Amino acid sequence: MARIRRKEKSGPGLLFVLVTLVVVAVVGARFFGFYPGGEKEQVPQPPSFDEDSGTPPPSVPQIPKVLVLHSHTTENYQPKDSHQQDGEPGDVVQVGRVFVQALMEKGIAAVHDQTIHDRPRYSEAFINSAKVIERALAENNQIQMVLDIHRDGLQDKPEGYTTVEINGEKVAKILFIIGDQDNKLVEANMAFAKRISDALEAKYPGVSRGVRVFKSDYSGDLHPNSVMVVIGDWKGNTLEEATRSALLLAEVVAPLIK
Repeated sequence: MARIRRKEKSGPGLLFVLVTLVVVAVVGARFFGFYPGGEKEQVPQPPSFDEDSGTPPPSVPQIPKVLVLHSHTTENYQPKDSHQQDGEPGDVVQVGRVFVQALMEKGIAAVHDQTIHDRPRYSEAFINSAKVIERALAENNQIQMVLDIHRDGLQDKPEGYTTVEINGEKVAKILFIIGDQDNKLVEANMAFAKRISDALEAKYPGVSRGVRVFKSDYSGDLHPNSVMVVIGDWKGNTLEEATRSALLLAEVVAPLIK
């Protein structure tokens, strides 16, 4: 009986099949971002930046060391009315912003409260701001100082009483005020205020108006390093002079924190 031979199909050789598989594997790896060896291709990422400013954000610690607020939030400087009347913060808040920004540039984070405390009732300003201080301290237990920034409202003072020239520019003088009413920390507040005043006077003679104690409650009992900082005067200074003083103040406050 004759053996029936099975007809074999012709097809590609084994070598051709292996080469094809290798090519497919390499192309697929490149498509999905991998190369032979199992390592993923590292695609360089552009640096992050603040889209509003177009510049990289400053490297500032996230833990705030300073609390800045304004119990009399609507205070203005000349030539504006003494207080902002449209429900918006006054010039004194801009002075606070400049001060906080200067601290940030020195690597010091700060909480800047811009809540309006002296509206609708001016007499309740310090009651309202005390609640903010208490809350801020509870949320940030590493705050080292509390600065309540104001401007003065002097009467019958000679021209230039609250102005001094530093490096060829007029700047507003700074007064430090402590309240001793119901304040068990008055001595600590005074020592703290004197440290800032002395440092300011040593570096920029004539800028500090010294430290004064008033028979009032300015929430100094909430933190030992608490002080009212009065920068310039409504009739005697402009916003520009006050902001220059804020920069000088940051120069002497920053080393006290570090």
